[in-house]
Amino acid sequence: MSFEPIRIGNTVIRRSKSNASMYEITNEASPHLMKSIGDKASFEATDVMTVRNCLKRNRHATELYVALRLVHDLGRQMQALIETGRSIACIGVDDVIVVTHRTSDTFTHDSINDLDSTLGDACMDPQFMFLNDHLIFEVDDDGILFIDHALPKGKSQSKSKYAFMSPELRHALESKSQPQIAEPLQVHFKTIYYSAAQLIIYFLLNVDRISDYAEDPEFMNPIKNTKLYWFLMRCLRPAPTERKYIYI
Repeated sequence: MSFEPIRIGNTVIRRSKSNASMYEITNEASPHLMKSIGDKASFEATDVMTVRNCLKRNRHATELYVALRLVHDLGRQMQALIETGRSIACIGVDDVIVVTHRTSDTFTHDSINDLDSTLGDACMDPQFMFLNDHLIFEVDDDGILFIDHALPKGKSQSKSKYAFMSPELRHALESKSQPQIAEPLQVHFKTIYYSAAQLIIYFLLNVDRISDYAEDPEFMNPIKNTKLYWFLMRCLRPAPTERKYIYI
């Protein structure tokens, strides 16, 4: 089966010409992104696709352990970026790839099982990697993220390609009269925790739009009072500085 290179921002994922199971990720423009990937820039896999295409292929059927892998892998990469003084402004289904290493790992399911499983119990497959360097910005010592170029449109503005945004980031962008950013927008770096929670909710529960700061959202009922539920609620706190990306 042929494989068309996947391009996300300045990142390109190519399959080896000599070995159909080997893939390589390259991005000469963002050493911070490549450092956050670590030793995963070259890997062996049976399949590689974006989250959007993964959900489309599996008709939006996602097992809980796969969603937990997404929680784990995004958290690991966000931490690696913070250690280099960078963070992510927002995130969407076209910004993350899904890597499957074994043909026996499938994503379809009939029900959500074992709602109190831990991240430690989650299988190592699949793996997720955020690859859009256009969404990575510098963070200062006070935790402020400086957004100095235009971001992709939000879900309500474009159905074909979008990023999940925190309310404070969305409102800041809406207050700008010009499409291009003349002066850097400033938001707390934990804005990404809210966006990541939205992506995880969409990935697992197929809810693509949530009310700002909902205290007891009905769409979370399938996982209510589980570890994942409380993890997501910590990420969705109204005050950015109070958000925590901790699964316990």
